[in-house]
Amino acid sequence: MNISIAPPVFARLHPTFTLILLHARDLDNRSKVEESIHLLKEVENVIRLTFNRETLKNHMLLSPWNVAQQEFGKDARHYQTSVEHLIQQVLRGKEVSTKTTITNLVRYLSLKHILPLAADDIHALKGDIQFDVVQGKTKIGFLRRLKKGDVYYRDAARILGAKLDYWKNQKTTPTPDTKEVLIHLEILPPVSKKQQERVIGELQSLIETFCNGKVKTYALHRTKKKVVVK
Repeated sequence: MNISIAPPVFARLHPTFTLILLHARDLDNRSKVEESIHLLKEVENVIRLTFNRETLKNHMLLSPWNVAQQEFGKDARHYQTSVEHLIQQVLRGKEVSTKTTITNLVRYLSLKHILPLAADDIHALKGDIQFDVVQGKTKIGFLRRLKKGDVYYRDAARILGAKLDYWKNQKTTPTPDTKEVLIHLEILPPVSKKQQERVIGELQSLIETFCNGKVKTYALHRTKKKVVVK
């Protein structure tokens, strides 16, 4: 599977935008699901104590557009990432835990570090994956459209996620029977290289401990826009 980032993504988000991919296989998504739910519930409690509407709006890791604005001026955009969406659900009292261990772990790390992460069942993907920017209005559902300038990613068959996964296609969501996933993590300023490495290491450790999985990691950036995941 070839995975690539189109050059306009860097112009739209930030020149230092980095996409981290974790290919996890041989997963057991059932035996430690209760433990993964417990872990997720603990961080949900921290989120409820930490965030309200105003802190959600102004948190530096939820406002990468503030950094981008220094470079892009009025063209910088507020992207509601998947972690912002997840925090909103927690604050509204919605259930965010699932019966799938890997999904619970991804959401736990996303909330713990306030970073957008998403996972796709690799066997539900069709062909190569590309991250790109919408050039015109694009329909992604019966009542949903993307606007010009929106960042999205797709396989050969369909759009999989948009606006840094604020919207996510449910057809590739991991299930308790999923054995292999592709996880992606979007890195924008002010997240440092050290923070990035810490999150990757923690996610690898959790997958090995909770799912008995094997993990390979890839990084895409402005000077390396394409990788082959085997």
